[in-house]
Amino acid sequence: MKKLALTFSLIAITLLTACSGNKKADANGAGNDSIAAKTDSVPLYVEEEDKTDYSKFAVQPTRIDTTVGDWEIHIREFYDGKKFKLGNQVFANYSLKVNIFKGGKPVFKDHKIDAKAVAGSNYIKDFTLGVSENVFVTETTVYLDLSYCEPETDNCQMYTLALCANGQVRKVQTAAESYEGDMDGYVFDVYDFYAMYVNELTQPQPNKAAIQKVLNKYCTKGFAQKMQSHTSKNNPLLGSGKFEFQWLRSFIVHSKEAGTNSCIIHYQIPGGKKVYKRVLLQKKPRTEYDFIISGVQDATEDELPSMSDGEEEYAEDDEM
Repeated sequence: MKKLALTFSLIAITLLTACSGNKKADANGAGNDSIAAKTDSVPLYVEEEDKTDYSKFAVQPTRIDTTVGDWEIHIREFYDGKKFKLGNQVFANYSLKVNIFKGGKPVFKDHKIDAKAVAGSNYIKDFTLGVSENVFVTETTVYLDLSYCEPETDNCQMYTLALCANGQVRKVQTAAESYEGDMDGYVFDVYDFYAMYVNELTQPQPNKAAIQKVLNKYCTKGFAQKMQSHTSKNNPLLGSGKFEFQWLRSFIVHSKEAGTNSCIIHYQIPGGKKVYKRVLLQKKPRTEYDFIISGVQDATEDELPSMSDGEEEYAEDDEM
């Protein structure tokens, strides 16, 4: 079962980085080489004064300031009046303030995102929202990895947030743990890949360079080239017909079978039909545990690994 509270140990370093305080982040995506960021005598972003004494909180807020191509990105965790005590420590339930510019024009101006907006019906009192400093940027979208955790534990929910150039905000609940309970890095990567890939394919005007950037990040060179001409319709990674973004609400990653480098994913379409695909994985060079996608095959329910949990739980609305 896709758990509300997900074991998060494999990517603890990333989440600890997200709580590390006032560091200037570097985006891990290449920018738009054809358009340089606009510079004026008057800065696009002027930060509002925040008089909060953050030294009293157990975790310091994350700050992200980076420029990628014609994107200028400023993300702030900030104290929004909600706090709680755990033992002798005081935790702030931070919200996010987003300021993003593209080509010198504002896309998001003082856009606020709080824990309730992210978690929705999964909201749990005294869980805290955090953002990773690892920002991935394409020509169409700024991607953020969000965690929603019980403090001092690895009891977390995870989300990929897509902040699109057209002003749309999309979210996908992801995981570091498979449906059967296997905790491994490939699970998070497969979730993250599908969230980004489907977001790019379903843009009002899909951008080939942006799609290719996502493929290059998560796939082998050969498979990325093979997939570069595909759209959201009749896509080998997605199935027959046109894939709709909201179908990711039911997206599930299953455990990699023993002795193989593949895992099955499935999702449900309107009418209750489930679509199964086997994602082929290949170890990254000079790594022991990191995988990239090398291919895809059709699969069936009969090929699923044994399940130890009950019925599936699906995510809710993907628009924010």
